[in-house]
Amino acid sequence: MKRILLAIAFALAASGAYAADPFAQTRLEWNKPHKPFHVIGNIYYVGATGVSAFLITTPQGHILTDGALPESVPQIEANIKALGFKLSDVKILLNSHAHFDHSGGLAKLKADTGAKLYASAPDKPILESGHINFGPAANTDSVPVKVDTVVADGGTVSLGGVTLTAHVTAGHTPGCTSWTTSVKDGNATRSVMFFCSMSVAGNPLIGNKAYPRIVSDYRASFARLKKMKADVFLAPHGNQFAMDEKLAKVKTGAPNPFVDSGELSRLVAKAEMDFNTEMARQQAETAPKP
Repeated sequence: MKRILLAIAFALAASGAYAADPFAQTRLEWNKPHKPFHVIGNIYYVGATGVSAFLITTPQGHILTDGALPESVPQIEANIKALGFKLSDVKILLNSHAHFDHSGGLAKLKADTGAKLYASAPDKPILESGHINFGPAANTDSVPVKVDTVVADGGTVSLGGVTLTAHVTAGHTPGCTSWTTSVKDGNATRSVMFFCSMSVAGNPLIGNKAYPRIVSDYRASFARLKKMKADVFLAPHGNQFAMDEKLAKVKTGAPNPFVDSGELSRLVAKAEMDFNTEMARQQAETAPKP
């Protein structure tokens, strides 16, 4: 029965049956096909143009982080196969955060691969219900997916000699999780971050009854991320890490442009500035009028 319900939900999403979706046009842009490519070491991009999915390969099976949109699944699966990997070898699914554009495909990917889903405790109920009750994403439900294992902040997930560490960088969602690992790059070892998000993205910061600690969570996450380092910064939307601009540089034969130890700090600084601007705007908007 669960498989039948999942198939119905996926078919509705893929057919565009959610006509009232306020993100309808945006998700068409996000879901444009993108050719898969090698990022660095054992990491590959297998997502769509606007929503990311990354495959981390190991001798004992593979890890897939993020499921993009429900309608993204056919191209994620095709991209994995195009790179020469088997869907059945995907053993672990990870998630950056529980918004529909990053969790929507997880249920179908889980059914097709048999992989287990690991996620944070705060985002678990959102993933399993398919609904978040604040912000613009509250208007567009995702496909519910069962979380097999809860990973605590600072917890690890390991497979085939690869270990990823979970960092709950809350704010964008209560369980927003940035994952870190390291890869061999020739004679060098590079630190890698699969970033969650620190954008406000329309989230209510003032009087958010569904998420009353949202402001303190954002601020704590900014402080934490400022202390972190990453040689390779990867994010849930391609434009957040200049994906296509870097690919254009790859074609010129330049050194791997995905190696940029300053990118994380630049993005965090910009995100914090945007947060403060939006916080001031919402405060002014909700302030008592004289």
